[in-house]
Amino acid sequence: MTQRATRLSPMGLSPVSVISGLLGALLLGSGCYAGVDDGAEREGSELDVEPIGPETQNACGPRMSVFPVAAAHNIGWDPSCANGCPVSCPDEHANSDWNPAATHNGIDIFAHEGADLVAVADGEVVGVGTVSDTSGIRVKIRDDCGWSYYYGHLQSATVSLGQRVSVGERVGYMGHTGTGSTHLHFNVSPGSYLEDINPFDLLVQTSPTACGGAPEPEPPAPEPDPSGGEPLPPDEPPALPPEGSCGTLLPGDALGVDEPLTSCDGRFSVLLQSDGNVVLYQDGSSAALWNSQTAGQPGSVLVMQEDGNLVLYGADGVALWHTVTYGHPGSYLAMQDDGNLVVYEGGTALWWSGTAGH
Repeated sequence: MTQRATRLSPMGLSPVSVISGLLGALLLGSGCYAGVDDGAEREGSELDVEPIGPETQNACGPRMSVFPVAAAHNIGWDPSCANGCPVSCPDEHANSDWNPAATHNGIDIFAHEGADLVAVADGEVVGVGTVSDTSGIRVKIRDDCGWSYYYGHLQSATVSLGQRVSVGERVGYMGHTGTGSTHLHFNVSPGSYLEDINPFDLLVQTSPTACGGAPEPEPPAPEPDPSGGEPLPPDEPPALPPEGSCGTLLPGDALGVDEPLTSCDGRFSVLLQSDGNVVLYQDGSSAALWNSQTAGQPGSVLVMQEDGNLVLYGADGVALWHTVTYGHPGSYLAMQDDGNLVVYEGGTALWWSGTAGH
């Protein structure tokens, strides 16, 4: 039998709760670095952590529209490739090695030594230089919405502190400073380094631009009123499934540990396990079709936030994983009969697990 999700009460966890967590003190090695550094690869920092969403973080999402490496590449270290996965353009072997539990806050991107590294968004260079023995030469760019993009292990940087850069402009060259293999450590954060999001979807979406593809266009401006007055008001909010519909998690709903969300035909369930992993199963099989890669970080609740973001929170209230779909209020989660787990805004899919057809 499908169990309905628990709707959050005003006293429970909500997207506008301010929950702070203290992590270890920032340890920096010797070296020269211009700018304010707020974390480095495999290092800790002290910061306040709040739920991820526009109410408590940035007013807009990351403005990343091109891939950070202007060459054939491979996204993510994959242990299944004994001699390293082959590079391609766009990447045919993408894999996420983002793992904050193992203090790997970012994704490694592999390409040839000396490959051009470019700005993924318009912004300002707010850090450049050698941070520590583990991070090597690094560049940090902040876009106009406050999102930061960190580049680590560069062979050399070609920008200076305070410089304004345009999307696609070279910022340095691929190298292996501070590490044993040639790769770029890439991090996307709404604030300080350890508040990072998993940049995997952003990297996959922009991967074709490394092959000369065009950046994604800016969203169109609102259409003006034909009468010459103010812009037309936005459309009505998208319709939601009726409350009580099977297989759906409506805005403000949440799943607790071991509480499944099951498809209407009963064949597929998504479950927040006690080990902190959100896992999609078919017909009670122990083989996972999809998971959030958060095992070992015990979670407490999976929330379909009012802002459109599906967020997994740990027992300490810190966001462990999310779908990067905030800014779409009224969106909901659907566990479909075809095996796909989808975040919808009305009839538009914003995020999906890629498991349709099982």
